[in-house]
Amino acid sequence: MKTLITFTFFILTFGPLYGQKKQCHCDKDTLMNNATVSCETRMLKNNAQLYWQYNCDKIWLTLETSKGKKTTIDEVPVEYYGYTYRLGFHFMKEFNNSILFRSGCAANGPCIYTLIDKTTSKKIKEFGQLICIDTDFQDEKKYHLEFLVYADSSYKKIIIYYPDTKKLLTVPFDFEKNNVTAVIPEYQFDKMEVSGNILTLYYTTSEDKKLTLKINLKK
Repeated sequence: MKTLITFTFFILTFGPLYGQKKQCHCDKDTLMNNATVSCETRMLKNNAQLYWQYNCDKIWLTLETSKGKKTTIDEVPVEYYGYTYRLGFHFMKEFNNSILFRSGCAANGPCIYTLIDKTTSKKIKEFGQLICIDTDFQDEKKYHLEFLVYADSSYKKIIIYYPDTKKLLTVPFDFEKNNVTAVIPEYQFDKMEVSGNILTLYYTTSEDKKLTLKINLKK
C-alpha cells in the first residue's frame, strides 16, 4: 500500500512535467498558428534536442540536454511572430561542440551569427555577416565545411575560424584595395570551395570583375 501511495504521489506531482506537451498554439490570433516557427524537434548528435515553442504571449527556442536540462537560448517578441525566421535563431550548422545560428537579419541583410555550446547552452562567439554561409555551392543545400570565413572589423583581413579547435587563420586581404566596396562587402563573394588544402574564394569586384582568392589552409 505504501508503495502504491508513493507512486501515486510521484505521478500527481511530477507526471505533468514528464508528459508536458510543447506550447505551439495561440487562440487569440489564429493567423499566428500558420505564420510563425515550426515546433518540430531537431535531434543533435549528442542527443540534445532543439525546438521552438510559442503561445499568445511569447516565442522561445529551447535547447534541452540529453539529461533533460532545458535552457531558453532565444526569444522573439510575440508581435513580430511573422518575422521569426529572420529575427530569431535560425539553425545553420551543428559542429562537434557547438551550434551555429543566424539571426537579426534586416530585410536586405546583413545578419548576426552566433555559436552556442551544445552542452552548457552558453554563447561561445558572435560574428557579423559571414562569407558564403548561405551560398548554394554544395551538392546539398547546407553548409558542410568545418570552418567559418569572415572579414575582420577593419576589412583588411579575412579570417578562417574552426569552432571545434578554436584555430584561427588570418589572411591579409584589403577589401578597398581589391575593390570589394559594396555596402555589405561580404555579399560580393559568390562562392567558395575546397580542393585538398586550398580554399578558393570567388568574388566580384565593384567593377564587375570576376576574381579568385586562394588560401592555403595548412599555413
